[in-house]
Amino acid sequence: MFILIMLASTNEKYKFSLNNISHSFNASQVESIEVLRNINFNVYEHEFLALIGPSGCGKSTLLNIMSRLITPNYGEVLLDGRPLRYITTKIGYVSQADSLLPWRNLIDNVAIGLEIKGVGKRERRKKAKELIARAGLEGFEKSYPNELSGGMRKRADIIKVLAIDPEIIFMDEPFSALDVFTRQMLQDYILDIWQEIHKTIIFITHDLTEAITLADRILLMTARPATIKSEYNINLPRPRSSFDIMFEPQFIEIHKTIWNDLKEEIAITGEGDNQNF
Repeated sequence: MFILIMLASTNEKYKFSLNNISHSFNASQVESIEVLRNINFNVYEHEFLALIGPSGCGKSTLLNIMSRLITPNYGEVLLDGRPLRYITTKIGYVSQADSLLPWRNLIDNVAIGLEIKGVGKRERRKKAKELIARAGLEGFEKSYPNELSGGMRKRADIIKVLAIDPEIIFMDEPFSALDVFTRQMLQDYILDIWQEIHKTIIFITHDLTEAITLADRILLMTARPATIKSEYNINLPRPRSSFDIMFEPQFIEIHKTIWNDLKEEIAITGEGDNQNF
């Protein structure tokens, strides 16, 4: 069978764990909205994990809890088996929106994390130039964000995170605002990066095709209040190409299976729910 649902071996190393995470938001003084309920899962070291679920189910909220931007009402986040209490540079975060500073050129944007860490100017610019070249942005070092295309800005966002060499990279729908062709190009870019550096990546997306293309494993979240409904190990060969893999019979079968599971949750939310938690 192409999809395996397994219990983790006790001999495998967990890089990241969520234990009984629950969270609500106060919609008013008398009403609260329960977003997450008893979320439990582990992430293996060097794994590429994708989180999918219906719109508004709490995917971004969960990622913000995992990065300690939000403190959950209940539950515990563990990094390397230890409670994660504070924001840490061990975690890099690529958001949906552009995070480049408009008053800094490309090389200074890429180097900003190193600057904050106190790395000297010569060393940080050297590393930034290397990353810019590897991202195919050589020649644009002095360009400002408004002079770059959407795909170029997103590559810059990614290498800005890579510059600080985090152990884990969180990606919150990083390609959702881009056209289909640019998305596929950047999916291949991420696949190449992951194949080379094997960082632990947790990737949120609304796009099931994108999740299957990129991930080792997919977790499907239910409609709000969200919990983990299903787990899928994606046993497609690597290295992968987004332009080719989606036409493979095995890919199509996996897509059909997960979609049948996902559409039940989408039906629960209804098309009128536009809240983004």
